[in-house]
Amino acid sequence: MIRRLILLIIPAIAVCGALRAIDLNTVAVNVRMHPGSYNNLLERFQQADTTLTPDEISTLYYGYPFTPRFDSSETWPEVTRAYETGNYELALRLATQALEEAPLSLNLSVIALASADRLRAAGKPAPQTYRLGMRCDLIATAILESGNGTSPHSPFLVTDPADIDRILHNVLGIDSIVDRTKVGHVLALKVTFPGSARRHILYFDNAATAPNI
Repeated sequence: MIRRLILLIIPAIAVCGALRAIDLNTVAVNVRMHPGSYNNLLERFQQADTTLTPDEISTLYYGYPFTPRFDSSETWPEVTRAYETGNYELALRLATQALEEAPLSLNLSVIALASADRLRAAGKPAPQTYRLGMRCDLIATAILESGNGTSPHSPFLVTDPADIDRILHNVLGIDSIVDRTKVGHVLALKVTFPGSARRHILYFDNAATAPNI
């Protein structure tokens, strides 16, 4: 299992940061009407530009599904397989290649970061580790600020279901998922945290499948 690396990167304030109302219709219109501006933001993000504003990061993450490059059917199982079998050099290479196609994927970013960290521990530091860490930080912060996550009326918004697992395990540090159900189109996950038997419910909405956009 990928270690909870992002817990070392995400500042504590990100978990309780100011919520940002996400109007997907407005995001979609802006991205489609101004593709050049979006691409400029994307280039800055790929270079881990820390001057990106919260609004810009939100536009990047939630706007990507409205670009021609987005493919909701792509899952990249070979990336996960390479990491889980301990081939970290291959996992990093494959994840880096996949991030060219899905640069806003928290799932791929975490696998790439974890692979780079494994290589560093083995005495093979990867030069892109810092950028990967910052990109994970930016994406995770955007998701955590999209809702309070404790109500079906204010869920965390994600653009890829795979990002849910990364938020739960690599950012919030849950121990296990006890149960899951749907409240309308919102996913409700009953989870536990380390050292406590108390169960909490967290809510997620896959923004990429939002209707009428």
